[in-house]
Amino acid sequence: MLLPDLHAVVLAYLADGWLRDPAMVGLRTFGHAELAARGFDIIGPPQGLILYEEQRRFRRAGRVVQASFKVFLEQGRFHGNGLDLGYQLRLAGVLRAARGQALPPFKVLLRRDASWGALLFDHGLVLHFAANLRGTPRHYFLTIVEGSVPTLPDSELDLRAASQAHADLLYATYAPAELQRLAHRGHAPLRELIRELSSLR
Repeated sequence: MLLPDLHAVVLAYLADGWLRDPAMVGLRTFGHAELAARGFDIIGPPQGLILYEEQRRFRRAGRVVQASFKVFLEQGRFHGNGLDLGYQLRLAGVLRAARGQALPPFKVLLRRDASWGALLFDHGLVLHFAANLRGTPRHYFLTIVEGSVPTLPDSELDLRAASQAHADLLYATYAPAELQRLAHRGHAPLRELIRELSSLR
């Protein structure tokens, strides 16, 4: 079976705010029966929000990589999905691949030292990123993708609000002028990010 391309999966998140097509990760549906049958770990109380998680294989630049794929269900209802990527996909490469794609507005959040951050998109997607841990920081890597559907009419659960509130607690929001000032201090990953973001706007 042909493995899904990791870049294509992330671009699908950028397009819709969550991954709509289960076939992109080798599934028929995002329902409980399918996920349980495929061996996903199931975490959470039966009557609450349940996390289904499993390592999935993807293609990236001619080789096979693994990422943790997550699905959130509440009493059988789909609320969102995401990826835990580790340090194997450069953020700049993802943004470069997204050029020409109509993206919703977003804001940039960073830690004070610009070592970690997140992009928060108006359609609910949150992309967490971090600078390489070893050696001189040169690039940001996309580490976590959090995609969630809009709040269902009769549900009190709003994963989008929770995910964005969590990012707001971790980081501070920076306006473009502030980002430029930070980049002038010699932070190579931030300079690279600003270059790619300017080509998207």
